[in-house]
Amino acid sequence: MKHSTILTSRERQFSDCGVTSRIGIIIPACNEAACIGRVLDELLEVVDPAKYSVAIGVNNSSDRTAEMAREYPVVVAETASRGYGYGCQAAISALTAAEPSLRAYVFFAGDGASDPRDVLSLTQCYEQGYAMVLGARTTRRSNWSVMGWSHVFANFSLGLWAGWLAKRQFRDLAPLRLIDRRLLEAIASEEMTFGWTIEAQIAAAALGAEILEVSASERRRIAGEQKVSGVTWRRTFAIGCRILAAGWRTHLRLRRRMGAPAFAPDLFPQPQRRA
Repeated sequence: MKHSTILTSRERQFSDCGVTSRIGIIIPACNEAACIGRVLDELLEVVDPAKYSVAIGVNNSSDRTAEMAREYPVVVAETASRGYGYGCQAAISALTAAEPSLRAYVFFAGDGASDPRDVLSLTQCYEQGYAMVLGARTTRRSNWSVMGWSHVFANFSLGLWAGWLAKRQFRDLAPLRLIDRRLLEAIASEEMTFGWTIEAQIAAAALGAEILEVSASERRRIAGEQKVSGVTWRRTFAIGCRILAAGWRTHLRLRRRMGAPAFAPDLFPQPQRRA
């Protein structure tokens, strides 16, 4: 799979200033030209460029998403493969190549649904020593009207399914999340479409990583194509079935990889607690 990475003159200027990014913000995007500029304007206003670097993973877009993103001081990667995980992986590969010292990744929505202020909350928890921090939306009632009942029910149910497989509790399949780089590399994701989020949660628990769920906002998308949320009950059910299957495949892969018992603890070294 080939990715094209283009650093704009603004990106080179950003890098030449001596700024060292510590955490990468990964934004998968497909046909988000109508909103990606507003999303980046708000995000870059909130986050400190000395602590964060942003990468856009444009996956199989047919509009000007990539061109719009290149107008900002971010890394832009493109892949012909459509899928949330493909977009994430393209952005991760490009950003890590540009900045090998990154220590963690935040996964952020490209349609305006994520609140940039939650990035700071996730980072604070990471600094306390958690290797995975999940921005749970189902725990905040103000999100329910935005998400819609079908989406709330589906994500809460899928969180229970992931928790049952992982032998711990989850209340959401949170797309807004922070994952330690070493943990993400240990997860070695194989589910590159609808199963990307559930695979990471199950695998992180199996690896013995410290995981924390915190409440996060879900906002109305600015524009762009509906892919998971806000679709029909029938579409939601179909996607849910695919995510259920991805979770089960992950469970079976981990059993083969780790042997019995299926979820042996402490396979992933715990990060040092940060003061």
